[in-house]
Amino acid sequence: MPEAGGCSGGEALPHGCIHPGDFRRHASCKNLPGMKFANHIASVRALVLLGCLVLGRQVAADVRPGDWQDLDQVRATAVQAAAAHYKDSGTRVEVAAAPLDQRLRLPACDRDLASQVPDGSREASRVTVEVRCEGVRSWRLYVPVGVSLYRTVVVTAGPLERGKVLAAGDVILAEREIGRLPGSYLASPDAAVGQLLRRSVPAGAVLIAAQLEPPVLVHRGQQVTLEAKSGPITVQMAGIARHDAALGQVVAVQNSSSRRVLQGIVRNEKSVEVLVP
Repeated sequence: MPEAGGCSGGEALPHGCIHPGDFRRHASCKNLPGMKFANHIASVRALVLLGCLVLGRQVAADVRPGDWQDLDQVRATAVQAAAAHYKDSGTRVEVAAAPLDQRLRLPACDRDLASQVPDGSREASRVTVEVRCEGVRSWRLYVPVGVSLYRTVVVTAGPLERGKVLAAGDVILAEREIGRLPGSYLASPDAAVGQLLRRSVPAGAVLIAAQLEPPVLVHRGQQVTLEAKSGPITVQMAGIARHDAALGQVVAVQNSSSRRVLQGIVRNEKSVEVLVP
């Protein structure tokens, strides 16, 4: 068993001796093994602390309270940049940025603040604008800006049931915030009129392409007129549709005379234009 009075490596410390990592040492332990290294570490830490205090005072002396950058000006610069970015987008735009943390300290810029909005953010509901000072004491800050984009889109004039073929009176144009729309909206009523509604929708609902499909004009087993065109010449013949098809879709039709099956495009509920090679 080592004596209580020893402080060598692996031995118990004497009464009043503290671990080398603790700076509250007993005077009798200053020269014990391990304590000299602790003294050196303590001296280094004291010098670093002193340097930080001196540096902090130096910065405070260089930048007086009146020399800090106006943060409201930084925020306004970011908002103006975002508004200008969307100016020619064909939409009504509302932009806003939350006040910046007043604890933020930036040296006052001796030039007009510069800004940049990232590319590819035309449809985004939030952008991060870079605001920077290109003066003597340069800096840059990224400011989040909320963006609301409003466009005139197609909405329902009243509640509509699933399976309805839309007429001109079923849709109207109204302004909506497009950033909150779930899919591809329609900008013209012509894109909706004549289309089949795939599910019921309430009044004022924004119509999107996924809710619509072309109505079936030609049904399986229906007799249709086949039309084959070659320059100014048009040949017509009777045929029977082999399956359902909507306007503009390709349908297989069996020639009633030759029994030959031909491919054609549905032009209306009675006519199919034969695809001529």
